[in-house]
Amino acid sequence: MEVITASTTHLLSTLNKLTDHSFFQTLPQSLPVSPCVITSPTQIALPDSSYFSLFFIFGGGLYILLLFPFTLRQKQWLAAPLVAGLFAFPLIFTSTNSPVLQLAHLGACGCVLMRQIDLYYVRPWRTGKEPTMSLEDWWTEVWQPFRKVPMSKEQLQRYELELQQARLRREIEHQEREALYNGSCSSSNKGNKDKEANAVVGSSYDIPKKETAKPMKGKPVKQIYTPRVDPNPQHWSAYLPRWLFYATLMDVIPFIMSFITFEAIQNFNIVQTLLLRIGVAAMVIFDISLLNYTIMILCAAVTGDLVHDTEWTLVRHYFPGFATSPAEFWRQWHHLFQYIWVDLGFHPVKHILRKHVTGKSKNRQLANGLEMVLPVMGVFLMSGLMHEYMMIGMWHIRPGHMTLFFLIQGAGTILSKVLLNTVGKKIHVPSVILITLTWVFNLTTAALFMEPVLKNHGYNMVANQSLLLHSYNLLRSNGIF
Repeated sequence: MEVITASTTHLLSTLNKLTDHSFFQTLPQSLPVSPCVITSPTQIALPDSSYFSLFFIFGGGLYILLLFPFTLRQKQWLAAPLVAGLFAFPLIFTSTNSPVLQLAHLGACGCVLMRQIDLYYVRPWRTGKEPTMSLEDWWTEVWQPFRKVPMSKEQLQRYELELQQARLRREIEHQEREALYNGSCSSSNKGNKDKEANAVVGSSYDIPKKETAKPMKGKPVKQIYTPRVDPNPQHWSAYLPRWLFYATLMDVIPFIMSFITFEAIQNFNIVQTLLLRIGVAAMVIFDISLLNYTIMILCAAVTGDLVHDTEWTLVRHYFPGFATSPAEFWRQWHHLFQYIWVDLGFHPVKHILRKHVTGKSKNRQLANGLEMVLPVMGVFLMSGLMHEYMMIGMWHIRPGHMTLFFLIQGAGTILSKVLLNTVGKKIHVPSVILITLTWVFNLTTAALFMEPVLKNHGYNMVANQSLLLHSYNLLRSNGIF
């Protein structure tokens, strides 16, 4: 009986505190407490219509140029001022009314900029392929970050031919490297037969490279590549519960964070700091998931088509919080722009290595190690540069945080792969320990990623879209509490 009485007394005292007017006076008068910094004295403010139209002028101009039958040099000369404009104008101009759209606009400019540099300059140098697109290719390119658009018959045939050509090039490169390696070994072990060994090596290079690199002629192959097809497509309404889940999280988390200031963050203890970093990371992944589901549902509702979840990027996406290594974490992170960073970071670095370094190296172990490490680091470098571009364009901060963060993550990804293939085959480590270590690594390095965002109260850009925040401000302004 005494326990019940004590509990009732405690409950009543708590309710009295909540209804006491002095309690509500401790709450801020309006939210967010610290508005997001969205202006810079060195940037020129433009109306939203003018600011966002510049992206379509430069970015759209680059994509339209791909449709014209100009020569490679002509396209490169015409694309140069458009690429320069696309790079420079987000750094010179700013929009003071729509910070969320401005950040998304900077991300779009950075991605399109990298994509066009690859299409116009890097890919022709690497593969000899001219920068050209058909209307079908252009449509596939537009959807690529979110959706794997079903290919037409002509696209499938061309894709299969390109796969065969790439496979042929890899086989020839492998044969050349093996011939070089075997020739060097035989020359060192058989000093009296140097001429014969050199003849063997030379014979492997007698294959004319131009002939092997030529496109395959004749009829298209019969084995046409077909992407995975969802055997059980769903109506778009089946995905509304997930959309509501992400929408709720993207309303609650920013609302809670809108009470926080950067000065308070600097005085946080370890637990509070970890919770803050988890909250920011959750905002990033849930916001991207919400965007993907919104586009998918709207597309299905307008067209009336069923949703094939194998087409959409994040529908069959796993939550990266249960990753057992940095490598698995980045495999489960969103892949919206991965193809851009792979095309501009991974493939060129690997091409340079095979052409100038590993292809001529006699140490195959060193060569394989370089081919495993440097192309992966190239991908993370491209990701870091794009995020750096967004932060500089948004707040004109000193560069370095984003690039360093992604390079550390790239090194952690490579190291985790090496450990998995060596120590992991001999020692069994429970998944709980691996997940914990991955969390520790990510949350420790996250300070570099979040420093510019937290310092400029960037999380409040999303908080300003929260329904809970607007409801709170409405009730406070009317004196309801």
